[in-house]
Formats: sequence, structure tokens, C-alpha cells
Amino acid sequence: MTNKNFFFQFTLITLFASITLITSSVSASSTWVQQDHGTMQSVRGIVKAGDTLIAVGNSGYMMTSVDDGTTWTLEDRISSAWWLDAVLESDGDVVIVGESGTYSTSEDEGATWVSSSLGVSNHLYGVARSASYGYVVGAGGTVLYLANGRWIAGAPNVTDTLLDVQDNGDGTAWIVGAAGRLLKASTGGSSWTNLGRIASDDLQAVYFESTTTGWVVGDNGTFKKSTDSGVSWGAVSVTGLSTQDLYDLQVSGDNMVVVGDKIILMSEDGGDTWSVQDFVDENITFYAAAYDVDGALWAAGTDFDVWSSVYRYEVDEIAEVEEVDEVIETEEVAEAEPNNLIKMTCEGETEATDPCRVVYFYGSDEKRHAFPNEKVFFTWYEDFDDVIEVTSEFMSNLSLGSNVTYHPGTKMVKFQTVRTVYAVSVLGVLRAIASEDVASDLYGTDWNQQIDDISDAFLGNYDFGEDIDSADDYDVEAEEESVDGLDDNF
Repeated sequence: MTNKNFFFQFTLITLFASITLITSSVSASSTWVQQDHGTMQSVRGIVKAGDTLIAVGNSGYMMTSVDDGTTWTLEDRISSAWWLDAVLESDGDVVIVGESGTYSTSEDEGATWVSSSLGVSNHLYGVARSASYGYVVGAGGTVLYLANGRWIAGAPNVTDTLLDVQDNGDGTAWIVGAAGRLLKASTGGSSWTNLGRIASDDLQAVYFESTTTGWVVGDNGTFKKSTDSGVSWGAVSVTGLSTQDLYDLQVSGDNMVVVGDKIILMSEDGGDTWSVQDFVDENITFYAAAYDVDGALWAAGTDFDVWSSVYRYEVDEIAEVEEVDEVIETEEVAEAEPNNLIKMTCEGETEATDPCRVVYFYGSDEKRHAFPNEKVFFTWYEDFDDVIEVTSEFMSNLSLGSNVTYHPGTKMVKFQTVRTVYAVSVLGVLRAIASEDVASDLYGTDWNQQIDDISDAFLGNYDFGEDIDSADDYDVEAEEESVDGLDDNF
């Protein structure tokens, strides 16, 4: 039986967007990477404080990571109440709020916590802090604002549950809540404007980039934008968004992210256009997202309402052309022989997708076999020193063969939209590894760092063999030695 946790403890390796080995700085690839998770049921809030990523959630649980989410440590609970939101203050302190009026702060990146009473027992759903101001919102119209170092009860005169707040840092704040409620605080929280109900569903998050332009998200696919200081709102249309509940909205410069029930929306142009992210698992509900100061992005929530789940959005910048060219420069050769590495000569400036940049293995079958990416190439060769440049005429006279697959025994692999992890055998045969214990027996304790992610587009390159149920079913060293060269793998 497959161990479910096994499939949450791998490191996905981002593949290059093109099939070329020689890449350009104008190209990049990105992917959502599942992080190693703790034992929490669900993450409700996540922040990056200094070098520490802090996630809080159900039943008072908290977990931290000091390696950007690659691994997590489950911390001692400071309360059994559910933590419902987390925020990073401008001075680097962390504030978390939750059920029954719970409130706690940390000045040392989550190492220690100080809990305080705010004088309320209602559930607290949102907190926001700027340099001079602060707000906490919750059930029954609860609003607290910070004045002279003390939390004071606000008087917005509403009874709706309030779910999120944005402290603008100038004495004003935006607050949203149940049944489409929108409020604006001014003069540090002592004055209030009720802007009514701008939607029929609960609003879960709010963000204003200026005094005039803002967004709200909420239940049942609610996604609205205002350009007149919240007076009127129009629906934001996103292909792929329908009735999914949306729970959080975070911003870093021109980059914006909205997370929700089995969905992530992203914008890279300040909210002008949006796209639905096709990441990994349709069973994940995301309740929170966080950017760090460098723009790194995490989305967090729960898997099947049983396991906590954290994903990191990774963008791989592709190496500059000039740097790679220096590595593979060779004298032009008009002819080549079987078992050579070959590519065409590039003339002038070329794009990363130009055919002249593709490197092939010239096999004894008189065919040219393309390397899908550098990851595959470096399981067979240490460098590009032996690449021979040939004429386009010479290349065109060679029939296309199959793509090169991973060298047997060198790496474990998985497909981007499938959780199963495979070992590689000769002739590109993939064998599913039954559990993380088996993977550890085969590849050592750092097995989860030895997994490459394969684009679904290359599924047809591989065949599938028998599952590996124990270490006795697969000999890594023997698999590596099963081929003397690429010719043995076709």
C-alpha cells in the first residue's frame, strides 16, 4: 500500500520550458512545489519572519521552517484555540489571532511567544499592523484598534462577522466581512464609514493599492474591483474561476495572488490580468498566502481537511546565452559519426527555442535523439565539451529518433500532475516506488532531494514496469551499470 505522506515529501525540480540545452536569459519556467509538511490538520495563516517561515492553524498548532519550507518543525502549542490569522509587523514582529479572543506576539521569529488578553471572547479572524496603527476584527462586529499602545474597542455599529482588515498606515483601514459587508475606518479607528453590502456572499479578504483602487475576494467565486474608493464595484472576470470560495489576497509589487478552495489566481501586472494556476492537487484548499521581502511566494491550507499543506511558487531564471556558449563552443565540424553529440551551428542572435540550440545524440541507428532538457543530459554526460557542430544539411539527413530518457539508476522521477515517484530502469522503463521507506533504502536519507519532475508532455518517452515494493526489487548500482552508453538505452 502506498504511504500517502511519501508523496508530500519530495522536492520538485523545475524543468526548462523549451527542449533546448542552450537557453536564453529571456526565458524562465515556474511551478508550484509541494513542501514537506508537519502534522497539523490545516494552515490558516502563514508569514515569513526573517529567516523563519511560520504557519499556524487548527487546534492551536504551529510549525516553523528555516529552509524556506523545504522541511518543517511542529512547535509546542501555546494555546489549544484555533489560530485564524497571522501578520508580520513592520518591525519584524509576528502577531497571531484566533478563537475566543486569543492574541499572541513574537519578537524572535517565532522562538518564543507572549499571549495577551484583548478583553474580548469573540473569535478573531483578521489582524493588520502598520508602523503607527493596528486593527483586529472578528465575530459579532468586533473591531479593536491600537492607540497609544492599548487596544480599544471600535464602534462600527454592525453585528456581521468581520473577516479581514487592511491597515493603510495613514490612520485609515478597510474591513470586510459576512454577507458582503464593507467598512472604512479613519482617524486611527475612532471614526467609521459603513459602505454597505457590496456582495451577497461573505468577503474574506480586501486589498487597496491606493485610496481609490482596491479588490475584494470571497465565497462563491466573489472577486470584485473598485476604482472609486469603494463606492462602486465591478466583477473581475478570470477564466477558470466560477464558484470556488476565495480566502486570501496578498501582494508584492506588481505580483498579486488570490488563494481559495482548490484554486490559485495570479497576476504579474498589478491586477490588470489574472490567470488560474494549474499546480498539482485538486484536493487542496488554500486558506492563506504569503510573500517574503524578496518576493518569494507560499500558499498554505489543507489537504482533504486532514493534513496541512504548503506550496511554494518557484521561478527558475534561465542562464544567459553567453555563459552557456562559452561552455559548449567547439570548432565547426562538417561531419560526425555515430555515438557523437551534435548540434547545428547558430548564426547571429537566436532565441532559446531556435532549432540550432537543440543537442542530439547521434545513435548507431543513424537517427538523432534529442535531449528534452539539461537534467536528462547531465545524467549521461559531465559537460558539453564533446558537442560537435554540424551543418543544417547534415542534420536534416538524419531521421528523428526517440527522446533521450534518464540514465538508469541515477535519479528518481515523477510527472508534474501525478504523485507517484519512479525509479528508472534501462530502455526508459519507470518503476513505481511503493513508499518513502523503500526510497530511503534505495537512495539514502536524502532521497527526497534526488527527484526530478518530468513535464507531462514527455510521458510518451517512457514505459512502465513492475512496482518496487522493497529494496530487494531494485539494485541502484546494477541499474547504473546496466548501460555502457546511450546506444544501450534505445
